[in-house]
Amino acid sequence: MTVAAVTLFVTAALAAAVLSWIDHHRPVLPVPVAARPHTGFGNSPETWPSATAGPQAELDFTHRDDLATLDLLGQYAAELAAPPAGRTGPATVLAEHQRLRRAISSDEHLVVLLLSTDLAHPASDAGRWLTLALGDFPDPASVTAWCHTVDAPHCVPRRLDPPR
Repeated sequence: MTVAAVTLFVTAALAAAVLSWIDHHRPVLPVPVAARPHTGFGNSPETWPSATAGPQAELDFTHRDDLATLDLLGQYAAELAAPPAGRTGPATVLAEHQRLRRAISSDEHLVVLLLSTDLAHPASDAGRWLTLALGDFPDPASVTAWCHTVDAPHCVPRRLDPPR
């Protein structure tokens, strides 16, 4: 009995030592910053705009990059922000989008920036910036239920149909 206990203890200690060594020698992958990546993630990544380029350039970059990673197939998403076109400046739109992206984006709910013209939309909705949370939402009710779990002043279901 004592030999079996000692053998079990030594085996466990050896396994722990090997696993610890493997964990400490695994390469550390950098974690991308959601609000300001160095390059895009689309099919042909581009460099992030310079600091002097201004908020409009950052909005355009984020929009192109996010749109390049999506397939618009009629899935549902949560619309987190949709300021009226022409009434809100680029700096305000960018700040709100980045705040929502930092606060809400996760592996399960990626937060992206699109324009209403990227989607099938009413003519009265042309040119609005849309901050959207993507997820596994089978219907509008599931989006609404998820909206009650996040801190966003505006959260409504939106169907992501390609433009007509």
